[in-house]
Amino acid sequence: MKNHIECHYKDGALVFCTTHGYSYSRAHEILDVFNVLGLVSKLRNKSSDLFWVVGRLHVDYDPFQHEPEKWNQVVSELVRNKTFLEEKLEAF
Repeated sequence: MKNHIECHYKDGALVFCTTHGYSYSRAHEILDVFNVLGLVSKLRNKSSDLFWVVGRLHVDYDPFQHEPEKWNQVVSELVRNKTFLEEKLEAF
């Protein structure tokens, strides 16, 4: 399977981003897929005619507290959403 999505944790959210730039119309189609998951999403300009799609999902996790159960929930959410996005973006 080709890697279409990168994900990381930043400032209380999981951030999902496409690894490739897409045309404006295609990026909007992908934006709709991100929105299905409830991600707060937007297009980010990669070049004059290509766009990345970036989505954020707020998670209730404090990295300064030792809470393995909450971290496991964050990782589970990351895997679930990344898998969904990878499967949907395979068509693009």
